Amino acid sequence: MGRKGLAKTNTALLYVNDALHQTKWGEQALIYEPSKKTRETEIHYIIERFKLFLDEEARSAELPKLPRNLDAKKFIADYLCKMKDVIEENLEKRCGGVPLSQVLFVMSVPAEWPPRTREILRDCAYKAGLLSENNKQNLEFTTEPEAAAIYCLSSIDEHLSVGDTFLVVDCGGGTVDLTVRTLKPDNTLEEETVRSGGLCGSTCIDQEFVKFLGRIVGQRALAEFKRENYGNLQKLIYKFFCPEIKLPFTGDPEKHENIELDLEKNCPALMNFVCSEAKERLEEDDWVIDFDFEDVKKMFDPTVSKIIDLINAQLECLPKNKIKVMFLVGGFSESTYLYKRIKSALIHLVPKIIVPKHPIAAIVKGACYYGLNKSVIKVRALKWTYGIEVNDEYNPHHDPKELQIKGDRILRFDPLASVGEKLRINDERSKEYKPLRKEQLTCTLKLLFTRLQNPRYSNEKGVHTLGQISIKFPHNSSGQDRPIKLFLKFAEEELNATARNVITNEVYHATFVYPIEG
Repeated sequence: MGRKGLAKTNTALLYVNDALHQTKWGEQALIYEPSKKTRETEIHYIIERFKLFLDEEARSAELPKLPRNLDAKKFIADYLCKMKDVIEENLEKRCGGVPLSQVLFVMSVPAEWPPRTREILRDCAYKAGLLSENNKQNLEFTTEPEAAAIYCLSSIDEHLSVGDTFLVVDCGGGTVDLTVRTLKPDNTLEEETVRSGGLCGSTCIDQEFVKFLGRIVGQRALAEFKRENYGNLQKLIYKFFCPEIKLPFTGDPEKHENIELDLEKNCPALMNFVCSEAKERLEEDDWVIDFDFEDVKKMFDPTVSKIIDLINAQLECLPKNKIKVMFLVGGFSESTYLYKRIKSALIHLVPKIIVPKHPIAAIVKGACYYGLNKSVIKVRALKWTYGIEVNDEYNPHHDPKELQIKGDRILRFDPLASVGEKLRINDERSKEYKPLRKEQLTCTLKLLFTRLQNPRYSNEKGVHTLGQISIKFPHNSSGQDRPIKLFLKFAEEELNATARNVITNEVYHATFVYPIEG
């Protein structure tokens, strides 16, 4: 699975022949190198970072290509299936074989993921066999920064007093997530600001290393090497770059010693792809590539600067000196250089900056603590604005002409809860709607969400469909006076949407159907 000694498994799967047969997962999938005979008779696909397909922000970034345009949900389910084998093995060893039906699963998700991803993940967990038809609700969700905050509260509460506000920065491999929480008198946590995050985890530094390598050996040579010997490239990252350059880097030029990459020793397969001037230069240097202080610093700085920008953005949302402690968790938080840069940039704004014990396991442990005591989370700040699409009269004086629809109508965004609002767990919002026409017997309420604070129209940029509720109206003798009441319940980390016919008391539930591009 993962590298020895690390509480982590890479998001990667290895398939053979058009993704019909899955063979390896985790790091073993990344570093796999087929034999010459196998390479001639089989086609191998390494699928990695497929969970990024759930992040709409990542859709604009460089994503892995999926064979035959297969849905990323297949790979998420296959990955969870591998995890299921490990879970069952450990349940057998430690608990004498407890059935999965008696297990509560808690899954942590990045702060930036839209709300509809929860249902996608629930469906994938069901297909993987973690859940059955009768126990689909045995899966709870928490965000990664929330789980990190719970871990920090549970493990280092000597740094906090009632009323203290603290910032948690989860520096992971793919994403960085932030949350601001205040410790309440009943030992619960209240979210102070909208949680935030970005695609600036430690793997971005790995990508900078690969770009640097491409500038030395030639971009074409690197591209061909990556295509033909992907496993060897990953070995170069995990066996050389991470232990020799990335992890030891402190940012101190006085203590830095130039590091040599001997291609003949560490990656001879790459030499076969290098040609022309690059080959001549490398032959003169005996196929040794030097990494000096500035080379390595340039690999770190773009990512580190983005993380500091994210922290500053959170601090700007709060009164000065509001934050008593900043906790850095996640595998990347163990980087000495990252810690020094954050402390240098922000120590005048935050008096204590702490990396707790076992920061790489903070999310997993915090998620477990949450599953054992969900009441620890008292108030959350909404990440999104939620509302309903309503068909309204078009106003030529105020409404954009391009959004006008047939019959002098326009589709408006009718908000029920706005981004940044603080809601207690299981708070509910409701609103009544009536049929548009007297003879109308059915309608579909479309549930919308957006990052916008004050959206006006359902089809403006940045507004997305979350789900819909199909409703039957009673007999039409009452004309349009046949109200339907919509309820939005902010339960745990998932949103429940129902509608009730005020006249018949019949209840309707939302349907969520979300394809993933890929």
